[in-house]
Amino acid sequence: MTVRQDPAELEFATSGSTGEPQRWLRGAAQVEAEAELLIRLCAADGVDGVLSFAPPRHLYGHLMSLALPRRLEVPCLQAGLTAPLARTVARWRRPLIAVVPAAFAVLSRCLPELAAAERIVLVHSSAVLPPAGLRLLAELGERAALIELFGSTETGLIASRTGGTGDWTLAEDTRFASGQGAGELCVESPRLAHRPDLPPPSVAATGDLVTVLDERTFRWHGRSNRLVKVNGVRVGLDRVAARLAEAVPGVAISCRAEPDPLRGEWFTVHAETEDPRLRAELAAAVRALPAAEQPRALLLFPPTGRSDD
Repeated sequence: MTVRQDPAELEFATSGSTGEPQRWLRGAAQVEAEAELLIRLCAADGVDGVLSFAPPRHLYGHLMSLALPRRLEVPCLQAGLTAPLARTVARWRRPLIAVVPAAFAVLSRCLPELAAAERIVLVHSSAVLPPAGLRLLAELGERAALIELFGSTETGLIASRTGGTGDWTLAEDTRFASGQGAGELCVESPRLAHRPDLPPPSVAATGDLVTVLDERTFRWHGRSNRLVKVNGVRVGLDRVAARLAEAVPGVAISCRAEPDPLRGEWFTVHAETEDPRLRAELAAAVRALPAAEQPRALLLFPPTGRSDD
């Protein structure tokens, strides 16, 4: 995240894993309004500190690591997936923990320290909830609450749900676009971001497939555009496959989304070739992918069509 010369606007960028990174501008008033919504959703019963696994350069991380703690006047510590956490987790009685999918497994190794807390709020944003999240919630029992946020860099918060299952409820200031039914989710909100060269949009299409249940709730069915979110980073499967095919011509390559017990969702690369040289080149091309686009596995088959989607 970078602050523009105009302090009334903040700039966030998409990761670039689904195409060229896109710059999105968000007014400071929009960020503050979203922080206030999040306080009502996640901190209404009071918190005495924030532990955030979400990097503040992204909108979710900026809100949870900077804007929300500032408004609550509580300390925030930035957590990593590899750093020891036991003493950090134990410092607060009523922590709010902003997680990415892989953080649930990290937190599960701190159960004795978490169990000493009076109240824990786990906040998870815009990715498929991994089984590890529900297991942690069950192990912590009634002292813990799980709040999931649905949104993106472009839209900000759209909806939320609690408990890890069920349907989604729109944020207070958000509504379905006119004519919304079953199909791609389109919303209207005063917090929509805008591109530097364009005015703020009135409606945003999200690429998510939903069924509207009533004027405030919807059921999520998946994504329409072959995206997965790996620890909160959107990855375009067709783009990864095209990049690998360009690096190793002559090999049939596809990417398949798959559930993952730690990340919620991930993907594998399927390739058809028996040529040892091409297999080695493909393995090298996979290793050269950006960290966010690394697949769970590269699966190699003889050219029989088994890798077709």
